Amino acid sequence: MDATDESFYEIKARIIAVLANPKRLEIIDLLNHGERTVSDLATSLGIAQAATSQHLAVMRKAGVVETRKDGNFVFYRLADPKIADACGVMSRAVVDLLVNQQEKLRPVLAVARGGEAEE
Repeated sequence: MDATDESFYEIKARIIAVLANPKRLEIIDLLNHGERTVSDLATSLGIAQAATSQHLAVMRKAGVVETRKDGNFVFYRLADPKIADACGVMSRAVVDLLVNQQEKLRPVLAVARGGEAEE
């Protein structure tokens, strides 16, 4: 598939939109350590099990997570570990951006507070 194909970008945008939610990003981090049940995820996330199930349903529909049933339990796992890798790269980029912004703002804040710019 040619990466310039418009339909490829549409699919990519759809998956990124699914991940553009703080709780879903947290789910990615949790599942990066291994499969978990809805109940376990809900406890770790500090949200209701119903809300967790809704997030997982959206992620499953997009192909981001997969399931495995064991008795009465449904275990969720990442469909591909590269999803967590991509989120990790984005996390590092965000930290770098924040540090860069902080460095640019430090002299401005020092002047605004009535002090000298820090070196």
